[in-house]
Amino acid sequence: MNRTCVRAVTVSTNHDKEHTMLDPKIEKALNNQINHELASAYKYLAMAAHFERQNLSGMAHWMFQQREEEHEHAMRLVRYVLDRGGRVELAAIEKPGADSGTILKVFEEALEMEQENTRAINDLYGLAIEVKDYATQSNLKWFLDEQVEEEKLMDEVVALVKLVGDDKSALLVLNRQLADRQPDGKE
Repeated sequence: MNRTCVRAVTVSTNHDKEHTMLDPKIEKALNNQINHELASAYKYLAMAAHFERQNLSGMAHWMFQQREEEHEHAMRLVRYVLDRGGRVELAAIEKPGADSGTILKVFEEALEMEQENTRAINDLYGLAIEVKDYATQSNLKWFLDEQVEEEKLMDEVVALVKLVGDDKSALLVLNRQLADRQPDGKE
């Protein structure tokens, strides 16, 4: 049974103002995306811990970097909602599942998470078009570009893990290579 580890919270910078520059549907969708980004960060943290327990510190480092990026994405959205006079409503985040299993399974799960995130951002962008919220469209373009990079990077790692197969020497080389990852995916 998954228990929540974070309680719902509402944050606003304009307590006395009734005015927001965000359509209510956009504000709700942005809050959903903030929570999605934070949940992804939490899952990446669990994946990093999983790899650390297996003494795969390079893969753990890579997942810690992913966690940091997802958190930064959430904070970027939080700042945008607040700058537009909106309310940030943080929902509870579910506890990640138990150990994820094989190395390949963990990275495939991470790729699926990124693909789901891309779909969510695309839907949010579509909603911004529908309600003619040009500022939100502009803000979301960065996220659209970022997701192309995120999926490409994750897909490359999945392909490398598949290529490595059961070769323990190649696995150790890959682990070392992933340890070299710098923030923002720059190497």
